[in-house]
Amino acid sequence: MKLKSIFSKLLLSHIIVFLVSTIALGLVLSYLVRNHIVETKRQELFQKGQAIISLIELPLNTKQLPNPSIMQVMGELAGAHIWLTDQEGNVLAGQVPDRWSRKFYAENIEQMNLLFNGEPQSWIYKSRRHTDPSVIVALPVTTVPIPVAIFLSDPIVGINQTTDALENLLIYSLMLGFLTAAILGLITSRNLTRPIASISRAAADFAKGNFLSRTTVTANDELGQLGRTFNNMADSLAYVEQNRRDFLANVSHELKTPVASIQALAEAIQDGLATKPGQQDRYLSTIVGETHRIGRLISDLLDLAQLEAGELSIQEEKVNLKDLLMLEYDKHTALLAEKKLTINFAVPDNMPLILADTDRLTQVLDNLLTNAIRHSLPESAIGIEVDNTMPFTVAVSISNQGAGIASEDLPYIWDRFYRADKSRTRAAGGAGLGLAITRKLVQAMNGDITVKSIPDKRTTFTFTLPVIPE
Repeated sequence: MKLKSIFSKLLLSHIIVFLVSTIALGLVLSYLVRNHIVETKRQELFQKGQAIISLIELPLNTKQLPNPSIMQVMGELAGAHIWLTDQEGNVLAGQVPDRWSRKFYAENIEQMNLLFNGEPQSWIYKSRRHTDPSVIVALPVTTVPIPVAIFLSDPIVGINQTTDALENLLIYSLMLGFLTAAILGLITSRNLTRPIASISRAAADFAKGNFLSRTTVTANDELGQLGRTFNNMADSLAYVEQNRRDFLANVSHELKTPVASIQALAEAIQDGLATKPGQQDRYLSTIVGETHRIGRLISDLLDLAQLEAGELSIQEEKVNLKDLLMLEYDKHTALLAEKKLTINFAVPDNMPLILADTDRLTQVLDNLLTNAIRHSLPESAIGIEVDNTMPFTVAVSISNQGAGIASEDLPYIWDRFYRADKSRTRAAGGAGLGLAITRKLVQAMNGDITVKSIPDKRTTFTFTLPVIPE
């Protein structure tokens, strides 16, 4: 077990906390028990001393010392040594304990002065010859003409045995507690670190390229939340990685076809195989067309990369939307005529100016109108409608009649290289970047774009842009 691991740290800290708290509790209990025993003995001796003073006041008032036999009997009844002393420390009557000496009086001269000034005193006296300490109390006899004090001394029999028993109990408790703390700490630490280890293993597998790696830690606690967060992150990263791979594959595919065509036609011209009249010109025209296709793809990829990185510069200016729509109509006249399509405009005359980037808005309209033409049924109508009844925004809708988009495809049409119509060729259906770029451009101009589609009937793209307040 490495001390650097969380498991070992948790287990060790659990045991240390238990041991420290148990030892501290044991020491506090030992101290309180000892103090309680001593204080109880002290109060007991003070009470006995008061009672004895009331018995010896009479002979002392006649300046006679109590009878030694009476002092002995009182000592036996009180269960303590009792003796009288004067101010010089001379024993006047009674029986002093074996451990008593005049040295004690000299060492406590300040307390003796307080005693004979009327303040009761007490001591804890320890002798080298006895294991148990003694409690000594002294009370001044203030109701007699001669300055005397009565002393009572009683050893606290068993105090050391009591504290020793407590210490032994503490040791046994520590041993049992240590075992219990180790077991509980082991279980607790294992339960806490097992989820972390699971998440760590899943993260390590994920880092090695296993993008299906997930953790099973999903409980309703902080570790479960961490596990769910990791799984969500892993899902997102796996999705990003899959998109990256699909993106590279799609870009490679999109570039491979025109490059292969250009190479084949160029080699045919180089080898002199284009010998028929006009064949070489057709080959060159095809090469030029394919280079334009590659150029458009590269331009779209650059735009998309800049948009996703937030690096595309948007030049906001006042734009007349109605004029821009008419310019787009003029640009697509040839494509409309090729499929015998018509455009139905529903644009109000009192159109407010909008705040947008003219070039980028033109790109948005071009993408949407080209899409509508491409997917319209021949001899059908395309609708362009502008709604300026909303506050602060204007909505532009471009609809077409055609196959529409299946409901399961709608959430993905904004993804790069995604095409809802899988049967269409890349040349006929585009590279699948137009809608991704369109959405990013609209969002960059502080707008939004949505789509509604009824399969085999109608598809409508609607985007909003801010208007300039009047």
